[in-house]
Formats: sequence, structure tokens, C-alpha cells
Amino acid sequence: MTSIISDEDRIAHDLFPGDECSIKLRAITIKKARKEHECFLSMAYGGVPHNIQPGERYRHEKALIDSDFWGVYKCCLKCVDREIRDLSGDEE
Repeated sequence: MTSIISDEDRIAHDLFPGDECSIKLRAITIKKARKEHECFLSMAYGGVPHNIQPGERYRHEKALIDSDFWGVYKCCLKCVDREIRDLSGDEE
């Protein structure tokens, strides 16, 4: 049975579990695209590369990594939902 995934679940989801880098100033939000963006998760699980289209909602994560560089990750909600379901064992 497929459960409904809320924006709170999408924001709480960790894209990098077990990563040992130092993360500071982390901000995760759900935004609406004003222009086309590459989906960071599009290649995960043997996926097909695709872009987030203008008007689509997506997960935006930005953080200072190891006090050295800013990481910015934009993921379409379909891919975020797929990853959450895969990790929880829920089937679509």
C-alpha cells in the first residue's frame, strides 16, 4: 500500500545518510521552479536523467560542506518520494 508523503517527510529525508563530512548552515525547503534545473536524484537507482521543469515543485537543499564549499542539491519530488519509499520498503 502506498502512503502519502508530506512535504515535512520530504524535508526530513536525509539524501546523504552515513556521510561523515561536516555540515553547517543547512537549509532544506520545497520550492517552485522558475526555470529548468537538473534533478540531482535523476540517475539514482538506474534512473533516466531528467530536469525539473518551470512550475514544478522540488526539494532544494543547500549547506556548507566541511567549511569549504556550498553544496546545492535540487531534486524533483517524484525522485524524492521514490527514494523515501524504496528506503522504507513501501511499494508504489
